[in-house]
Amino acid sequence: MSLKVDEMWSYVGKKKQSRWLWWVEDAVTGEIIAFVFGRRTHQTFRHLLSLLEQAKIEVIRWITDSWWAYFG
Repeated sequence: MSLKVDEMWSYVGKKKQSRWLWWVEDAVTGEIIAFVFGRRTHQTFRHLLSLLEQAKIEVIRWITDSWWAYFG
Protein backbone atom coordinates (compact mmCIF):
# COMPACT_ATOMS: atom_id res chain seq x y z
CA MET A 1 0.00 0.00 0.00
CA SER A 2 1.33 3.42 -0.92
CA LEU A 3 0.30 6.26 1.39
CA LYS A 4 0.41 10.05 1.31
CA VAL A 5 0.48 12.18 4.44
CA ASP A 6 -0.28 15.86 4.45
CA GLU A 7 -1.02 18.61 6.92
CA MET A 8 -2.72 21.97 6.99
CA TRP A 9 -3.32 24.58 9.65
CA SER A 10 -5.93 27.10 10.58
CA TYR A 11 -6.82 29.36 13.48
CA VAL A 12 -9.76 31.22 14.94
CA GLY A 13 -9.06 34.54 16.56
CA LYS A 14 -5.30 34.36 17.11
CA LYS A 15 -2.55 32.73 15.09
CA LYS A 16 -0.92 31.67 18.37
CA GLN A 17 -3.91 29.35 18.86
CA SER A 18 -3.50 27.59 15.53
CA ARG A 19 -4.56 23.96 15.07
CA TRP A 20 -3.23 21.42 12.61
CA LEU A 21 -4.96 18.69 10.66
CA TRP A 22 -2.78 15.75 9.62
CA TRP A 23 -4.24 13.04 7.42
CA VAL A 24 -2.99 9.83 5.85
CA GLU A 25 -4.57 8.68 2.61
CA ASP A 26 -4.21 5.80 0.21
CA ALA A 27 -2.22 7.27 -2.70
CA VAL A 28 -4.20 5.26 -5.26
CA THR A 29 -7.80 5.48 -4.05
CA GLY A 30 -7.70 8.70 -2.01
CA GLU A 31 -9.34 6.90 0.93
CA ILE A 32 -8.53 8.54 4.28
CA ILE A 33 -6.76 5.98 6.48
CA ALA A 34 -6.24 8.11 9.61
CA PHE A 35 -6.33 11.73 10.75
CA VAL A 36 -5.65 13.86 13.82
CA PHE A 37 -6.46 17.45 14.70
CA GLY A 38 -4.54 19.43 17.31
CA ARG A 39 -1.52 21.56 18.00
CA ARG A 40 1.60 21.01 15.91
CA THR A 41 3.43 19.05 18.60
CA HIS A 42 5.21 15.74 19.10
CA GLN A 43 2.16 14.55 21.04
CA THR A 44 -0.26 15.15 18.17
CA PHE A 45 2.08 13.52 15.65
CA ARG A 46 2.59 10.52 17.96
CA HIS A 47 -1.20 10.19 18.12
CA LEU A 48 -1.27 9.89 14.32
CA LEU A 49 1.45 7.23 14.50
CA SER A 50 -0.61 5.38 17.12
CA LEU A 51 -3.63 5.35 14.81
CA LEU A 52 -1.51 3.89 12.02
CA GLU A 53 -0.14 1.27 14.40
CA GLN A 54 -3.68 0.32 15.48
CA ALA A 55 -4.55 -0.12 11.79
CA LYS A 56 -1.48 -2.40 11.50
CA ILE A 57 0.22 -0.02 9.08
CA GLU A 58 4.01 0.13 9.33
CA VAL A 59 5.65 3.19 7.84
CA ILE A 60 8.97 2.33 6.25
CA ARG A 61 10.03 5.82 5.11
CA TRP A 62 8.88 9.36 5.88
CA ILE A 63 9.75 12.15 3.46
CA THR A 64 9.14 15.43 5.28
CA ASP A 65 9.94 19.12 5.40
CA SER A 66 12.32 18.34 8.31
CA TRP A 67 10.03 19.88 10.92
CA TRP A 68 11.30 18.98 14.41
CA ALA A 69 8.25 16.97 15.55
CA TYR A 70 8.86 14.33 12.91
CA PHE A 71 12.10 13.40 14.62
CA GLY A 72 10.83 13.24 18.22
